[in-house]
Amino acid sequence: MKYYIVFTSLFFFPIIVLGNILPKDTLHNVNLQEILKIGHKANKIKTSQMGMTVMDYNAIKNVPTIFGESDIIKALQLQPGVSAGTEGFAGMFVRGGENDENIFLIDGCPIYQMNHLGGLFSAYNADAINNLTFYKCAFPARYGGRLSSVTDISMKSGSYESWEKSITIGLTSANISFSGPLIKNKTSLFVALRRSWLELVSFPALAIMNSSKKNDGEKTIAGYNFTDFNLKLSQRLGKLGSLSLLGYYGHDNVKMGEHQFSTDKAEDNNYYLHKNENRLGWGNILTSMKWHYPINTLFIYDMKASYTRYLSKFKQMTETTSGTPSKDDYEYDYSRKKTRNAINDFSVDALLTFTPLDEIILRTGIQYTHHSFSPIHESRRSNSTDWNNGNEIGNVNANEWNCFLEGNIYPLKWLRFNAGLRGSFFQVNKKQYPVFEPRISANFIISPDVSFKVGYARMSQFVQQVSDNYISLPTDYWLPITENFSPLTSHQTSVGAYTTLGTHYTLSAEAYYKKMSNLLEYRDNYKNMPESAWEDKLTSGKGKSYGIDIQLEADFGKVSGFLGYGLMWSDRIFQDLNCGKRFPSKYDNRHKITLSATWNISQKVELNAGWVFMTGNRTTLSLENYPYPDKFPTDMVPSYPTGKDEEMLNFYEGKNNVRLPAYHRLDLGISIYKQLKHNRTGIWNLSLYNAYSRMNPIMIEKNNMKQNENGTYLSPRFRQFALFPIIPSVSYTYNF
Repeated sequence: MKYYIVFTSLFFFPIIVLGNILPKDTLHNVNLQEILKIGHKANKIKTSQMGMTVMDYNAIKNVPTIFGESDIIKALQLQPGVSAGTEGFAGMFVRGGENDENIFLIDGCPIYQMNHLGGLFSAYNADAINNLTFYKCAFPARYGGRLSSVTDISMKSGSYESWEKSITIGLTSANISFSGPLIKNKTSLFVALRRSWLELVSFPALAIMNSSKKNDGEKTIAGYNFTDFNLKLSQRLGKLGSLSLLGYYGHDNVKMGEHQFSTDKAEDNNYYLHKNENRLGWGNILTSMKWHYPINTLFIYDMKASYTRYLSKFKQMTETTSGTPSKDDYEYDYSRKKTRNAINDFSVDALLTFTPLDEIILRTGIQYTHHSFSPIHESRRSNSTDWNNGNEIGNVNANEWNCFLEGNIYPLKWLRFNAGLRGSFFQVNKKQYPVFEPRISANFIISPDVSFKVGYARMSQFVQQVSDNYISLPTDYWLPITENFSPLTSHQTSVGAYTTLGTHYTLSAEAYYKKMSNLLEYRDNYKNMPESAWEDKLTSGKGKSYGIDIQLEADFGKVSGFLGYGLMWSDRIFQDLNCGKRFPSKYDNRHKITLSATWNISQKVELNAGWVFMTGNRTTLSLENYPYPDKFPTDMVPSYPTGKDEEMLNFYEGKNNVRLPAYHRLDLGISIYKQLKHNRTGIWNLSLYNAYSRMNPIMIEKNNMKQNENGTYLSPRFRQFALFPIIPSVSYTYNF
């Protein structure tokens, strides 16, 4: 038996090490761990697939993250062509796409909203991951549903031989997992449970603060927690293959607000009460049953049935009371706002793999999914006749059928390719959308050390999460396309060159051009439009992105690392936005550089360093002002000023007209290993996140024409906001 207990201090920082990156074609009938030990220099040249990254559990665990929580998304953010969005958050903007254009599959089952606390933590426990495969171009035909990327996560299975247990205690959460045989060599179980304890840390401080404010008639409401649970039960059926039951549960709860009340208890007519409470909850539930049946040496059959639910709920309540109900001056006011976003997916799919020769692998499959979307918005207000209770677009049911045929074929020693066709049929209400998606990726092997690849893929997307925030929030609705909007589509063409330079270096370069259509954005001033006209708030447009991703990897034995560079252009054009003119996308990060290095000084000491540079994000900012016209409202000035201090109107040159300052950060770490008695190991880790404390701005605020003490007006002021300074960490790991 093996046991692991990890103790982490109140400061954090995991070491920065990125594991081997491998093509998935090489994993056919080969153990992943063996491949990771061999390396991937030759595999990048021989495989037909391009734009793909394979990472194992260790590679994910060793990527530095905010608050020390291992995160698959933050591990993928290190890749060229992948923009992180806002620092510390789990955004993924792949080759000019949006955050909702990435699909995440857990053993082939999709889930929504892959984050806790707005993206500070991943919604999926890294301890439950065996490996993942990430695609950003030339997608195999068996994948679909999103425009920009596919992340296929393989969950750990329980051991059929012996029990293994792990307990991790970190800065923000505790995690326990165990794996082993329920019936030796027949039935195995894997379970992982993670629970945050932020509310336990903050509760004493909150109680002390509220105690001190009680005499002033004030009370603060605050709290947050998240939970996620993973389960995998596997059963060997002998000649009939195997069965596996997968379960996943993840949920977040946030509460915040304040109470204000009168402290005068002597006179009832002085009674006063003010409440302001907000509650937010969101999460995923996933369960699936899979039957894996090797029919013979040529055919393998897989069948799966699954259910996925995503639910987010936001409740806002305000209440104001003055005096008592029996008094003439009694006042009462009440307001309530409630939004609910629910998605229920029922899916059945079947896959047949045919391997007639070592040089030919054919796959064909079919899938049916029933979608049920339930976005609900409810508002009410007392002391008036205002009342609204209803759906913005109503419940929507949709049916989706997918089928595909793809093949990995190696007809010649110098030619290998993956080709396929995917067909999708989406039905929503009375509208039907048939879509055909051809895919091809070909590899021309020039020599044992040089290869050249080309690829093309058409992708479609039937659901979208429209947002005007810099981070993906649970309150952003996931909604399907309807009769008024066509499916989102992308066409991406890629070319790449790969070579080994001597025995120490591997160099790869991939250029791409991607066109996107039927993208959705909020219209200007959409917040002033009626809540019942949800679709009227949106407008459809196009986008394009192009660039090149370059990566140089080096391995000198004790010293290894990589240097990555991404060059990208990304823009949008909407007839109803920016006067119909083309404008840069929010995450048009022109340059990105990633440098990572590991030095194994000895078997007891390891040094790690990582540096990231990225051109800043874009934002819409007024750089000039002009006075109100003599007569208004007009077409140019449709409303009166909302603030007393606003004496000038803002002039906007264009959408996303300002680029934020460049982002860069250095991470350092050292690990010290000590072998203990009875084959046990202790590991000390000392590290620094953002070692030179670069305060990277995440937004710029403009303050208009504020009046000073002398009664004169000041010029507009601009202020930058940053989140994370230098963060030290020390941790100790005990393996026994």
